[in-house]
Amino acid sequence: MSPTTAIRYYKKAETESTANEKPLKDSLPTVKRLISVQTDTTGPLLSSPEYTLSREELELINVPGNPAVLGKLLPQAAVKKGQTWSPDNQALAQCLGIDAVNSHEVTGVLTDIDDAGLAKITFSGKVSGAIQGVATEIELKARMNVDTQQKMVTWFAASIEEDRAIGHAMPGFTVTAVVRTQIQPTQPIQQLSDANLAKIDLDGASGLKMLSFTGTEAGFRILHDRQWFAMAETAKQTVFRMVADGELLAQANVNRLTNLKPGEQTTLEGFEVEVKKALGERLGQVIDAAQTINSQGLRELRVSAVGTANGMPITWIYYLVSDDQGHRYSAVFTFETKLAEQFGQADRSFMSGFDLIEDAQQPTDANTDETAPEQPALIQAQIEPATTIR
Repeated sequence: MSPTTAIRYYKKAETESTANEKPLKDSLPTVKRLISVQTDTTGPLLSSPEYTLSREELELINVPGNPAVLGKLLPQAAVKKGQTWSPDNQALAQCLGIDAVNSHEVTGVLTDIDDAGLAKITFSGKVSGAIQGVATEIELKARMNVDTQQKMVTWFAASIEEDRAIGHAMPGFTVTAVVRTQIQPTQPIQQLSDANLAKIDLDGASGLKMLSFTGTEAGFRILHDRQWFAMAETAKQTVFRMVADGELLAQANVNRLTNLKPGEQTTLEGFEVEVKKALGERLGQVIDAAQTINSQGLRELRVSAVGTANGMPITWIYYLVSDDQGHRYSAVFTFETKLAEQFGQADRSFMSGFDLIEDAQQPTDANTDETAPEQPALIQAQIEPATTIR
């Protein structure tokens, strides 16, 4: 992990939007407003040094125009008034909040510099790039002020018109975003005092890169790698996709099952039989089966199998998680067998912190014939949907 390059404290971060005619409002909780910024060649990594962010909270603060990378848009050598330059591809990608710039026509121009050394710069042009492997076309119009005496960007404003294609983990969209960033001296605040920061490990755990997910309806919570994206959530089923460099690696379906009576448990042997029955003719062979207790004290059964679906070699990894009160969840990880090395131990990391929400309402009639949860509407992908264990 790269060293921390900046520490921020957000007085307020919130958004209001509408999706499927439903109003949505997200905000950054008070306890998570202290944010560490780590910068390397891949761009800024934002995290909370004390708590784990959710993806919604991360997206609130991970926006274009990040002050940590704005300076990279400046020319490498001195320029005169009216002189132009072309920003570096990587710098432009980091400032726009995308993964890569394939080509661009963006030109920077030094339009003015006053006696106090305040330089005024404009940027304009088109950008062809990618984020999570998805193509995006951007038209940028921006202005920047630079204090040449202090050698720092003091102001940045941009209009970003973006046309992004549909991806494995995100919808396509066309949007015009306006970003404004102002940097100026301020009075010291307690949250950023030396004494307060000395109590916090700013460069420590790789766990800072993890994100949290709370399925309020489904009654569970997890910590997951940033490559996992929640795609759909109902009270019975939550669907995640693992995407790396734009490539769909795996899908995970987490299903809430009907309760057993307190003290009742499914045996590992019985679970393996259910997995074989669920896969049917697609099953090649069961690779392994194991039983353990996870970090939250929940009983965990794990069965992995390989086979074929639609002529494609597929690996399935099934989990059954339960507690002594009879609450049960299954999780099914599905991926093309050729991606096994890239997938690695991602299922174990995903499930290691799986926990139940105590006050969540759970189905209680284990004798009811439970039908498979309704399949959420998903973007088409080259992965066979996982079969549900009842």
